[in-house]
Amino acid sequence: MSLLEYATHTVPDVVQKAVPSFYNSDALMKLIKARGNVKRSGGTHVRLKRIKSGHSDVTEINATNMSVPLSKKETFSTMTGDWARYVKPMILPRYDLNRLGRAEEKKAYTKDVAEAAMLSLKNDVCRRFYIGDTPSAAKLGGLGTLNGGRTAAPNGNGTSSGLTNGALEFDIPATQGATGNQYLNEARTHDATNDENNWYNQFAQHGGIGTSFLSTCEQIKLTADSYSEDSEGISIAIVSINDQVAIADEVRSYPGGNATPIMYTTADWDGGNIHKPIVAAAGMRFFSNRWMTAAALGNYAGGAAINEAAYLLNPNYVECWVNAGENFRVGKFFDGMEHGNQDALIGYIFLELQFVLTSLVTQGCTRAV
Repeated sequence: MSLLEYATHTVPDVVQKAVPSFYNSDALMKLIKARGNVKRSGGTHVRLKRIKSGHSDVTEINATNMSVPLSKKETFSTMTGDWARYVKPMILPRYDLNRLGRAEEKKAYTKDVAEAAMLSLKNDVCRRFYIGDTPSAAKLGGLGTLNGGRTAAPNGNGTSSGLTNGALEFDIPATQGATGNQYLNEARTHDATNDENNWYNQFAQHGGIGTSFLSTCEQIKLTADSYSEDSEGISIAIVSINDQVAIADEVRSYPGGNATPIMYTTADWDGGNIHKPIVAAAGMRFFSNRWMTAAALGNYAGGAAINEAAYLLNPNYVECWVNAGENFRVGKFFDGMEHGNQDALIGYIFLELQFVLTSLVTQGCTRAV
């Protein structure tokens, strides 16, 4: 079997075997997958049904009032968003292949290239999830993002219909509703009177990690969980690496805690009893993400950095949709010299997906004052 035939027949299997690690290597994506929230569907759009909280007015029946008004409020709305459609090239340069003497070495190299392409695709997608599109990031503007920090004008945190704005805005609910920004084609609204038809995310500023950060996160969690239909509520927080280190210091400095750095013996290391970089506090687990820096998040804050930011998420209301027909589909490899001017064997990974938060009021975020 020639190398071209080998790549065409083998690489699709290599890609499919790499799909589980595509999700499991990121804390949030792993939770989404574990809860069955990776939805494989089809069609021209991502479509979700939203159940609103109004429906109709309740009437108290007493001795003088026996009538029941049957005024019905809008109960459902259909939220839609475009698919994000991507193609990822896999390139096997001839000059690299020709340096490998045996066929087994060339086949191993082909497998390594396929796995590297999947890792690169995962990095691009995860970066988009957390910070949105930036000049230095891969151009994945059609994919939804958590980052709802607002630009000065316009609010350009994406280009996909229904997902033009990031999901979580770093501003109070009343301000979110006043801006008119939409998410999934639903206008952000804040009903402080009847508490109906609310479409906004929870937010409160904290006074800095080491002061009021954990108590602010707990306040946001308690508020968001009061809208949740599940028993878990907000259980995961995503922060920057530096901020997670600072959070660990805040936890250790609490009364009764250990304010000194954690130290381990060789026996601890050999026995696997070493500290994992996860902090559990305020009813949630904190995971760090290398892309979540103030400079990166600040690109969508009208020029101001979003310092010490955290996404506080309920994974039961976070979904990743994949078009079943373009679910890491791999095309046939071909000789680049026959179809162009690249002396390489070339193949493509095709992917259509979308990242959505199905309930904003059950999610939250915070940043420093």
